[in-house]
Amino acid sequence: MKKILEVEDLRVYFYTYNGVVRAVDGVSFEVYEGEAMCIVGETGCGKSVTARAITKMIRPPGRIVSGKVLFNGIDIMKLREDELSKIRGQDITYIYQDPSAALDPLYTAGYHVAETITSHNKWIKIREALKRAIELFREILIPDPEARIKSYPHELSGGMKQRVVIATAVSNFPKLIIADEPTTALDVTIQAQILDLLKELRRKYNSSILMITHNLGIVAEVCDRVMVMYAGKVVEKAYTERLFENPFHPYTRGLLNAVPNPYKKVTRLETIPGSVPDMINIPEGCRFRPRCPYATNRCFKEPDLVEVEDNHYASCWLTPGCK
Repeated sequence: MKKILEVEDLRVYFYTYNGVVRAVDGVSFEVYEGEAMCIVGETGCGKSVTARAITKMIRPPGRIVSGKVLFNGIDIMKLREDELSKIRGQDITYIYQDPSAALDPLYTAGYHVAETITSHNKWIKIREALKRAIELFREILIPDPEARIKSYPHELSGGMKQRVVIATAVSNFPKLIIADEPTTALDVTIQAQILDLLKELRRKYNSSILMITHNLGIVAEVCDRVMVMYAGKVVEKAYTERLFENPFHPYTRGLLNAVPNPYKKVTRLETIPGSVPDMINIPEGCRFRPRCPYATNRCFKEPDLVEVEDNHYASCWLTPGCK
């Protein structure tokens, strides 16, 4: 398969009065054409910062310190802002977790979609773009789309708002959709509908999806491959089915064991002791060491991310071949 996105040694630091927050510290991964890739981890592990850094959407006091982001062979880090604006919203689009924040309350739902189309396709008139918005609303199962394009965000439910955001994201047939926890603010039944919608749109447009989530159920439902992050580092990376069957890193095992299993009688859910470390004062060596039940003196040295089996990578001294 062709690589549509390659991220190499990405580092994003935030320079605060209290010290330097190393939010993303040496992250590397790739996304292939037509696949769904998940980044999973606890809140504060660097998932969303990684996603925003892909198109240089890091604002002060944050700074992209180093790294390379190749999109279809083009190094995004070397592009000027005017060149990058042609890619954002056209080839790479975002779906954010809070649709209310993503939509401007002063504009109608249809205008959000139409503006995205016309800003990247100057020859298309606003009337034609609104017709395309109606088609998209019908496609993503918004009832009465002719009326809904005239609705303002406050007139729509949370699920409808997220559908409008998704319609905006796919309006220019993007090659890569970055979905940053797109179902967090929705109830369970609407979550399932949105996930089914994303899978259908991926199939129809052959778009790649980079999904950011902390929900392992979403990972199992949507993604082909998964990357587990902890405290700004990649700790494990594998095909989804393989990772669920045979997780190597203790943190990954902890995340999986914390998920309720309806087929087993469990009186007490397993938890991961401790909390995410202070990103200004990061623990020496392996960042999971203070919380790891298997930690030894060797863990005071940081392990490399190594391939422990075919297309399965882990960063732990317990894994075979780690150095």
